[in-house]
Amino acid sequence: MPNLRSGKNKKAWRPGNKGGVLGALWNIGRQKYTIMLVPHSEKQTIHFQVTFFTVFFVGIILLALLTGFLWISLDFSDKEVLLASRSRDLSKTEASLDSVRDEVGQLVVSADVFKESVNNAIGILEFDENANNPTTQGGDLSSLLSIKQSGQGTLTEITDLKALRVTLENSTSALENISSILVGQKDLLSDIPTRWPLKGVNGWTTQVFGPSIHPIRKHWYLHRGLDLAFLYGTPIVSTANGKVVKIDYDPQGFGLYIDIQHNYGFKTRYAHLQRQLVELGQPVLRGDVIGTMGNSGQSTGAHLHYEVMIGTQLVDPIKFLNMAKTNSPTQQVLSKLQRYQ
Repeated sequence: MPNLRSGKNKKAWRPGNKGGVLGALWNIGRQKYTIMLVPHSEKQTIHFQVTFFTVFFVGIILLALLTGFLWISLDFSDKEVLLASRSRDLSKTEASLDSVRDEVGQLVVSADVFKESVNNAIGILEFDENANNPTTQGGDLSSLLSIKQSGQGTLTEITDLKALRVTLENSTSALENISSILVGQKDLLSDIPTRWPLKGVNGWTTQVFGPSIHPIRKHWYLHRGLDLAFLYGTPIVSTANGKVVKIDYDPQGFGLYIDIQHNYGFKTRYAHLQRQLVELGQPVLRGDVIGTMGNSGQSTGAHLHYEVMIGTQLVDPIKFLNMAKTNSPTQQVLSKLQRYQ
């Protein structure tokens, strides 16, 4: 019987000791191969032995390195494409930012003009801006140059916009004062004859205030009002708030006419009417229809003869008509007056 304790009959286990596929693979892997490097000179030939396992593992390592290199190359290409896209986006953003900067610069200029216009209006209206307008305490646009950036890296344009907002907010008080004055002016214009006397139309100015040749008698005389021609039946309106103080008919002169008394000593006359649509003593408002255009009295066609008096003094109606408007029929009349200068 073999001696189990001594171990003399015990053999170490190796994969090649057994048959089968594993044993065959182990034997193949252990086989040695000689690689010879033969130089083209007389130097000694270099040769070394490697096993199949060595070649296999070196091949795996080289394949892993190649795979890693390809993966890094592809990833780098993707990053390069992404970087190029971000660069294009950045260029577009910079172009947009340049446009924003230009707009902010134009806004600053416009706001400067606005501030100057407000100051001019304040000067014309002659009220104390300093008492009610805090813009004189560092809120004007000149302070844009002295305002420090609110934080590191903050765009100058952001600071400019903040300063503009402060300026506009501080201008509110002055604009409120101007608004109140304009409201008072509007009330004033409602009480003096500033409205065009024809409703909805301008008509044609056939004769202005001043020396002229009488259309019927053919001699020089002082024309005391403004003649406006249009169609029969054109509505005639009161040019200011007032009260009807006279309704009469003068067959050799004004024909059917109406006199209205206004505040501040103003009185207006509307002559050569077709119809009189108000009554004596009736209060009227600016723009109320009081009659229609006609050809009554001494007249050569349908027209309105319109007069303005302050007390007993006749004045040129053009001085008051549509004072509240810059683009008005008054401008057309003034252009016609140039030929009389």
